[in-house]
Amino acid sequence: MFLRNCWYAAAWSHELNRDSPIARTVIGEPIALARRSDGTPFALEDRCPHRFAPLSLGRKEGDSLRCMYHGLLFGADGRCQHAPGPPGGAPAPAVRSFPVIERDSWLWGWMGDTAQADAALIPPAFGLDNPAWVMQSGQLDYEANYELVNDNLCDLSHLDFVHEGTLGLVTGGGWSDELPRIKPHQRSLRFERWFIGKTIPRSPALIDRWTTYDYYAPGVFIMENRSYPHGAAARNDFKVPDEPPISYRIEQQAVTPIDERRTRYLYASGFEANIPAKLMEGMFEVVQNAFAEDRLMIEGQQRILDATPRDRRMSFLPSDKGPVAMRRLIANLIRHETMPPRQQDDRSAAPNMTGRG
Repeated sequence: MFLRNCWYAAAWSHELNRDSPIARTVIGEPIALARRSDGTPFALEDRCPHRFAPLSLGRKEGDSLRCMYHGLLFGADGRCQHAPGPPGGAPAPAVRSFPVIERDSWLWGWMGDTAQADAALIPPAFGLDNPAWVMQSGQLDYEANYELVNDNLCDLSHLDFVHEGTLGLVTGGGWSDELPRIKPHQRSLRFERWFIGKTIPRSPALIDRWTTYDYYAPGVFIMENRSYPHGAAARNDFKVPDEPPISYRIEQQAVTPIDERRTRYLYASGFEANIPAKLMEGMFEVVQNAFAEDRLMIEGQQRILDATPRDRRMSFLPSDKGPVAMRRLIANLIRHETMPPRQQDDRSAAPNMTGRG
């Protein structure tokens, strides 16, 4: 079951040009993404109502898409503008249109009730074209349910083991030594922690590192990593630092369910704009290698889950607090949107949105 009244990152902006549509599937819904003449995106159900041919194999004509099977033409609002054949025939039905917004280098699609599509609910990210940062992006497809990827990103203790020679090494390790502070919000969780007196490759100096990230439903990860001379954590009373860092690294990632068993993972890593290009390339190679390690582990986990009796429960570790809180938060949001409207309006009937039991 999926959350529908939310924004999903359907694609990177650079994947969609002005000349031809692209196909994406989000929570099991086939979508054709295209751009109008002015460059703004639109999204239609990727299913011509005539013979169910994919509109993503069609042709852009101005601000419309023509199905190239039998020629029906659909506007950006989904209405059929032309159906070949003799006059007087039955009008062709419309196709569903989806709200879509381009922001921070992602194309965000709203999969639920169009009347509730609130742009203010789009999680804030950095964007690949932000001049303050140098960023590189990529994507992976998982043969696994999206909640397993969410679990992975809400419990970074795995960096010490899955990524022992990649991200765990370059960040100095210690992710499993203590738990982060987790602060619940209505549609997200914030994770905060200091790493104190750490070493980094090719440097004898000790550093303190402040790491924080917000994880938004249904699966958007926005992270900041700032490094400081050793002693900064104590100077800042082990709270949010208020001094210039030695280095500043960021991440923006989106976990988008294709269907129940497949997940698309869009990711980007970056540094402040003054970083040497060679260092950025080296770091991004580490990131890509680490995400390949994640995919191997998570797809293996999915295979074992498929072979495990449903009544057999997983054991619990303290580091599971984040994944459990995120699963509960998403389940509460789904429960809320499936309530009858009168119950949704009744504050006493509204679900717990904080992610706590």
